[in-house]
Amino acid sequence: MLSAAGPKVPAGAPICARPGTKPIFVSPMGEPFRTEPGQSYPSAAWFAGADKNKDGMLTRDEFVADALRFFDTLDTNKDGRLTPDEVGRYEAVIAPETSIYSARPDGFFERSRGEQDRGAMADSRDYGGPMGAGRYAWLNVPEPVAAADQDVDRVVTRDEFATSAAGIFERLDVQNHGAMRLSDFPRTPQQIAIEGPCRTPKKRKGGDQEWFG
Repeated sequence: MLSAAGPKVPAGAPICARPGTKPIFVSPMGEPFRTEPGQSYPSAAWFAGADKNKDGMLTRDEFVADALRFFDTLDTNKDGRLTPDEVGRYEAVIAPETSIYSARPDGFFERSRGEQDRGAMADSRDYGGPMGAGRYAWLNVPEPVAAADQDVDRVVTRDEFATSAAGIFERLDVQNHGAMRLSDFPRTPQQIAIEGPCRTPKKRKGGDQEWFG
């Protein structure tokens, strides 16, 4: 979850959310990042944390390592397994956005339909539109943590989570480059729905920000 102690957003990240809208991003493996109105879309914060060597590129190994970091925060008893209680805590406390019935303004995502970028959300047709975490993510997976349960035994192991992360990286790396910039990823349905004209932040003396269109 994004906090004041979290990774710094890359300098110059554009501000695209309309005033009054709280942007939410759910990472490919289900970690929620939230910002206040007027701040950069939070996918930038996730990318900054996952890009461990700070070269502006996210490799498969970095992607999987970041997924396992998140797994370890969910694995409260540190046994290498996410049991139904731990998954339930994720859904109810950490990422309530995974509920397909979570509240949202009427018609909020209608603008995003038919506007998905570069095909990464094409599987939204499987559900009749983005649902659950898929409304705030690059792939329409309503509950990414439970979706990593490959043998469907209601327990997600650390190995299953890593394997799922590697597979999701391959789905997102549509150019098969083995590494991606933040700009290579598509926009999420929420991001499409709330975007206004982007502004680039510039620091003024005293630490305040001014904006340029």
